[in-house]
Amino acid sequence: MEEIIIQLKDQSKRSFLLELLAQFDFLELAEKKTPERAFLDEGYDFFESAGLFEGRDISADKIRREAWQIKD
Repeated sequence: MEEIIIQLKDQSKRSFLLELLAQFDFLELAEKKTPERAFLDEGYDFFESAGLFEGRDISADKIRREAWQIKD
């Protein structure tokens, strides 16, 4: 099965596009949850992420240095 990814520029046209694509019997529509939407879905517990960085020597400054590859 071939997969084609479509990125919408205008979210207000989403329902129109889905209705149009549903008319083609040779297509199977599947929605993929993006990481941004995963936090919005029910069932995600923010507090389950607590302790994610426990025991690690990490700070905002260290993250910036590594991200920008700044030398000491």
